[in-house]
Amino acid sequence: MFAMYDLMLPSSVTSFHRQVNSERRFGMSSPSGCGGSSVPVAAVAGVRASSPSSTASTTPASTGLSFSPDLQAQRTVLEHLFDRKLVEGDFWYVIVAEWLEQLKKFIGINSSRKYYGQRASSPPGPIVTRRDYAHTVDVVHEDAWRMLVQWYGLADGHKAMKLVVYKYARGPEIEHNINSFKIMLSNSPPEDFHIVRFSKLEKVGYVEHKARQLYSIPASQESRLWAKAEADAEWRPLFYRDKPIGVVLDMDSDFTRPVVALEITDAEGSWVGAPELIEPPADSKVHGYLVENSMFDDVTTPWELDIHEQIDQIGKTLLEKLHGNFNVFVQRAKDHIDARECHLRERERQVCARESVTERLSTRLELKELRLSEEMMKCEEKIKEYESRRLELEREIADRQEEMQKMLSEKEALLTADKADFEAEKERFREELQHMSELSKVQESRIKLDIGGNQFTTSVLTLTKDPNSMLAAMFSGRHELKTEEDGSYFIDRDGTHFRHVLNYLRDGCVKEGTLPQSETMWRELLTEAEFFQLSELAAYLTELISKKESES
Repeated sequence: MFAMYDLMLPSSVTSFHRQVNSERRFGMSSPSGCGGSSVPVAAVAGVRASSPSSTASTTPASTGLSFSPDLQAQRTVLEHLFDRKLVEGDFWYVIVAEWLEQLKKFIGINSSRKYYGQRASSPPGPIVTRRDYAHTVDVVHEDAWRMLVQWYGLADGHKAMKLVVYKYARGPEIEHNINSFKIMLSNSPPEDFHIVRFSKLEKVGYVEHKARQLYSIPASQESRLWAKAEADAEWRPLFYRDKPIGVVLDMDSDFTRPVVALEITDAEGSWVGAPELIEPPADSKVHGYLVENSMFDDVTTPWELDIHEQIDQIGKTLLEKLHGNFNVFVQRAKDHIDARECHLRERERQVCARESVTERLSTRLELKELRLSEEMMKCEEKIKEYESRRLELEREIADRQEEMQKMLSEKEALLTADKADFEAEKERFREELQHMSELSKVQESRIKLDIGGNQFTTSVLTLTKDPNSMLAAMFSGRHELKTEEDGSYFIDRDGTHFRHVLNYLRDGCVKEGTLPQSETMWRELLTEAEFFQLSELAAYLTELISKKESES
């Protein structure tokens, strides 16, 4: 946990962090660095810290007071973490404001909030999170929360209250209120619905997973989602499961009640129908997988779990069991050997009895051999008859094979002709598909340009056709470009000739008759080509101007 701060902390602090990790790895313990005799906030609130000995079997939310570094090290780490800005998708945790203010006063961090009367030398005690014990609460970033839990522990009866940051139109804010969603089947009656609360940053795949659970949809049956932000809004397809539900529905309030409809397939694999019989889009394929865990669920191993202590405990238990079971194993082995000896003596008696039986059987076998020799003579005569019949059948099969070979040759000729026609049709379809793919790429990468006040609409694919041009460098994604209020990119050049530049990039060359016949226009266009570093266009215009001058 401390390695992420080594680049920003003094060497004394980072060395202390390494010492703490080393002591915790080998099961060492150290006294708390939080001195003072006054009553901590947790004691005032009527709670107590958990026992530190339970660290190996509990999560960080239930651990008690653990090793705390000196106050200067705590201040150095927490000052940076308390100044974190709100970023969409980050998690923040709720802490009672009184506890947090006492901590800041104790370690020497300035605060604009009024102080609650605790002395500066008083440690705050275990973290208090429940709102019952204070009129106001504060929130801290997830990294700061983990450091505080590791240093001070979490008070008994309190649990982590995890909130997420969502980007509203007014800016990123902590999502204190979670929206209520109305979940229904696309073909169910209006009164059949469920109300479930989801964060706006939950994935569409998790919402669909919960809807499938509510209606007991089996895993073999496919499904997809339709939703609308308000009851009177239009339905939208939610076929991309890896996107946040609030971003897809453009939700900008904690008090909207979106409606979600789950569409499933029938027994034949066909979709039962979208809500209100809306026509599905052309690309109605579901993308991504169902998400079975909420973003607030911690599906990883608890970060505070002391695995080394568990390994030692398991090793001791294993040795004790091995020592206790060794004598039992030896005694069972002796009993097994005695039983095997008795079994072998019994088997020896059985073998002797079987030898006598074998002698009697050998006599019977000799008699059977005589009978078998007579039957062999008869079989040889039948084999001769069957051999003659086989030769006749082989001749018939050879004649039929010759006929089938002729028919096969005729079929192969027909198939060869059909294959040639199919290959020609396949080539035409491939060319058509390639053309449509290029057209789709152009439509997906549409972009608006403002050239000297003139608006142009084109695509990134067109602007990057010449990889050595300035336009390709600007829109290659390597540089961050600022857009205007209308979403266009402004370039301070004469927009009169920019359409010729775009036509050149679209066609890959200058087609005959597309340029103006004025030499002055050629020179102005040459200036624009040199500015945008279109070397081939500039060379073509230079040659055109030279030819014009030589003729005059």
